[in-house]
Amino acid sequence: RPIIESVLLLVQFHSGLQDETKQQLDQARQDLQTTEECIVAAEELGIKALISRHKRVRTQIEKEIIFLENRLTALEGGFIPVPRFDYASIEWSSERMNYSTLRRLKEAKDAGIFDDFGVVQDKYTHPRRARDPLLVGILRGARGHEEHFFIGVWH
Repeated sequence: RPIIESVLLLVQFHSGLQDETKQQLDQARQDLQTTEECIVAAEELGIKALISRHKRVRTQIEKEIIFLENRLTALEGGFIPVPRFDYASIEWSSERMNYSTLRRLKEAKDAGIFDDFGVVQDKYTHPRRARDPLLVGILRGARGHEEHFFIGVWH
């Protein structure tokens, strides 16, 4: 059943993504608390290798929390996740954006949520006359994970 069969289903889908992200964020914060306790215990024992391992884990969890917070902010801001496609950076894209798309880009950039922005043009990231370029905001997570959010499209 398509999620965009009705506006209500789209809203439910979007709300579900927000709830899922909040749960992941709560879990990551609990994991961070546990890791902090492990660091204290390892320091009390004086085991340097153990301290180092837990500090690395803490850094990974902190990065994941930042990613999840940005994802939640994007979702709460009304940005809709889209599948990850090959894209060209805005600097390298040969597309000219119209005013409304430029305004949406500025709003998204000013929000400070996204790590980067890209233009999806075709599978070779070249412009095609009969295609509408898609502007996406990109969130980057651990181990090269990316999530793309719809910013705008123009004809």
